[in-house]
Amino acid sequence: MNIESIETFVILAENENFTKTAEIQYLVQSTISNRINELEKYIGKELFLRNNKSVKLTAYGKAFLPYAKSMIMLKRDGIIKARAVGIYEDRLALGLENSIYKGVVSSIIKEYYLAFTNIAIKIKVNHSEDIINLLGDGILDIGFVYTKLKSSKFEVINFGKDEIILVTSPKNKIMGQAEISYTDLIQLPLLYADLGEEFFKWLSILFGDSPLLKLSVDEISYVIDFVKEGFGYAFITKSSAKSELEHGEIIQVKIKDSVPPSRQIYMLINKNKKDTLAIKSWMDIVNSMNKS
Repeated sequence: MNIESIETFVILAENENFTKTAEIQYLVQSTISNRINELEKYIGKELFLRNNKSVKLTAYGKAFLPYAKSMIMLKRDGIIKARAVGIYEDRLALGLENSIYKGVVSSIIKEYYLAFTNIAIKIKVNHSEDIINLLGDGILDIGFVYTKLKSSKFEVINFGKDEIILVTSPKNKIMGQAEISYTDLIQLPLLYADLGEEFFKWLSILFGDSPLLKLSVDEISYVIDFVKEGFGYAFITKSSAKSELEHGEIIQVKIKDSVPPSRQIYMLINKNKKDTLAIKSWMDIVNSMNKS
């Protein structure tokens, strides 16, 4: 089993088309077919269902896909690490959700960048579940997530809380008071971003277990974009829209008789790497900034 076949497998799994996969890899289609056939022979299972119109992953292919992606990332990571020898003493690989980066961790990363010129930095922005998987595979050193978990692989640190607030835009034509009642929420065109289980439980008391809201996405930045244009109201983490709040592009609406639950942020450290120069230096920065 070679890495080229694994890379071809991942690309084909993503676009489900032999011709497109061949174009992406600048190869003839027969080479793509040969690579997939060799990989299937090596694994001993059929990875794709093929017909004249489409290519779909089998159950075996779906099971293999996340491991294939991890192998490719490890390959790239190893090459980068090897090339960095002699240029930098170490490298710090960080994974975090976009909203955590914007308001909570970006200032620490910038301080770290300036303080430790001998250490390279890699930042991976993704959802908590993906970050945890990459940490477990050893691809990341430190992760910032909203998910609390117990694992012998990680040191878990309560990093802080992220306040959840209700916002709208000055452009919102139905904007009323700067303070409303909790029960008034059901009358609003509410744009929903996934803010975790505790928040969903809090909102479900009013809306029911399966609320049909005006817009639902799993990324806060998309909701903020809609709110800025005056499309409605949304709950967001305060840190994710720090700049927009400061510049008046969106405004906070107080809820006078209920408080949304905050989101706990956890810093996960890969225990196998905690004694590296990169992580020790990171913790020096974190501890110094907490004291100031």
